[in-house]
Amino acid sequence: MALSFPLPLSEFLDTLPVSRVTFRLEQAVTSSETGGGEVIRHARGARLWGGEIVLDRDYHAVWAAIEARIALLEEPGASFLITDTRLPGPIADPDGSILGAAAVQILSVNANSRELRLKGLPPGYAISQGDMLSFSYGSNPVRRALHRVVTGAVANGSGNTPNFEVTPFIRPGAAVDAAVTLVAPVCKAVLASADIGASRAAISDGGTFAWRQTLR
Repeated sequence: MALSFPLPLSEFLDTLPVSRVTFRLEQAVTSSETGGGEVIRHARGARLWGGEIVLDRDYHAVWAAIEARIALLEEPGASFLITDTRLPGPIADPDGSILGAAAVQILSVNANSRELRLKGLPPGYAISQGDMLSFSYGSNPVRRALHRVVTGAVANGSGNTPNFEVTPFIRPGAAVDAAVTLVAPVCKAVLASADIGASRAAISDGGTFAWRQTLR
């Protein structure tokens, strides 16, 4: 059966022998300088996540499967889901055991598009600076938002947080009651480039691929 895009974590990222990871929010600005020495920054498009994954050496049998998926993802229209493997869960709850089966949702989005509130958390649950969260928004197509927490928050006795800031800015379409993922939050990505590395008699030395978020 043909695979469907975006490939879920279990069909690509979770199968990789990851050695090193970079995962960052890219800049989307240009700048100019006035005669008075003032530097003015201008927004240029959407800020998107991007990075690079360096793969470890492994046996050819493992690498053959990886090369097949990479070749598939080099096709036009192919995409996959990616998460920051360095932070599998919230800093205060790395394995999600405190969160459990809680159904976390957006409670409100501030008009400044920088802050939001969550509901459905266990009372006293901590959202820490540096945590990541994701949710779906919009329709036709449904898009996936991925945000990093800038200012933390603690859920009250009802499981609701106060406003806390995230980056990048929250895009139009984010809706109240949207389900929020705090453990292994994802964004949709495409391959920017790939190097499958070199092989020896029984071992492949691995390779590197760069990726970039896509909103479609």
